[in-house]
Amino acid sequence: MNTRRYQLRLSGLRENKGGIKVATLQCSLDALVKTAECATRLMVTGEGSRRGPKPRWLNAALDFTLNEEKLGSTTLEIEAPQLGETAYAQYAQKKFWAEQPSMQDTAVDLAALSIQEAQKTTSSGDHFDRAVLSAILRFRQPTGSTKICYHLIPQESAYGKFTLDESVCNRIEERLKSLPPPRVFIISGWLEEIKHDSSRFFLELGDGRKMFGRLQSDQLNVEVLRPLWGKRTTVQGMVHFKANGQPRLIEAHRLRPYQDRDTVFEELPSTEMPRSRGLTPKQEKQARSFNVLSLCGTWPGNEPVEELLAQLD
Repeated sequence: MNTRRYQLRLSGLRENKGGIKVATLQCSLDALVKTAECATRLMVTGEGSRRGPKPRWLNAALDFTLNEEKLGSTTLEIEAPQLGETAYAQYAQKKFWAEQPSMQDTAVDLAALSIQEAQKTTSSGDHFDRAVLSAILRFRQPTGSTKICYHLIPQESAYGKFTLDESVCNRIEERLKSLPPPRVFIISGWLEEIKHDSSRFFLELGDGRKMFGRLQSDQLNVEVLRPLWGKRTTVQGMVHFKANGQPRLIEAHRLRPYQDRDTVFEELPSTEMPRSRGLTPKQEKQARSFNVLSLCGTWPGNEPVEELLAQLD
C-alpha cells in the first residue's frame, strides 16, 4: 500500500527530555486521529461528524502506523495510507467540491490543511467546520502546561505540515465561537445526481450557481430522489454554512416537484437576510417575517407562496 511518512514533534512537555508519559502520548495521537477523521469526512460528506459507525473507507484512511520512536527525543514517526488506496470512490467525483484532494494525499494531510486554514482569520472555511475545530482543540488535553507545541513535518514534501501551540489554539477557539449556525431554508433548482453516492445531489439555480446537498439519512432514502433527477425541484432542509457565511450544503428533510410559485426560493441561502429585489413594501415585510419552520407538518402542499406568506401576516 502507498503511504506517506510524517514526524510529529512535541516540545514544552513537563517530562524529562526525551521522555513522554503514556497518557500524553495517547491524548496526542487521539487528537491527531480525530482531527484527521473529521477533516476527511468533511471533504466527502460536507460535515465533519455524523452519528453512527464510521464507514469502512474512513476506517481504512485512519489506519495509521506508529513506527519506532527516536531514542532520546519526543518525535513520533507516523505512517498514513494515501487516499487513492482507501477512499478513491469517495473523492473521485469532482462535481461535489471545487477543490479536490490529490489521491496521493492522506487523512493526515487533510488534518494539516484544516489546522493551517483555521488559524487564518480571513480563510473561507472550506476545510473546517465545528466538528473539525473541536477536534483540533483536543491537542490541549494531554498536559496542563500551556507551553506544549506540536510540529508535524512530512518526510517527503513541504505539503501537509503544521505548528500548533496555545496561541494557535486560542485563535482556533475564536473561530469556533464565530461560526455561523445552521439554519432551515427552502431552495429551488434543477436537481442533478452525484453518481457514486446516490444520496447526494446538487441543485443548479437559475444563475448557474450550485447548491450541494445530501439526504438526511434517518428521514429520507434515495427512492424519493429517483423521480426528481434532472427536474426542477424544491428542497427544504438544514443549510450548513462555512466560516465566511457562504453555504456549504443543504441537508434535505423534504423534497417535492417545483411549482410555478417557487421562484422566491431560487437563490443561494445566506446568513444575512437578502435585500429585496423588486418587491413591494408589503411583499418585503412578508418576506422578512417568513419562517420556513412554519411549513413543517403541512409540506408538501399545493398552496401558492402568496397564500403561505399571507398566513404569516
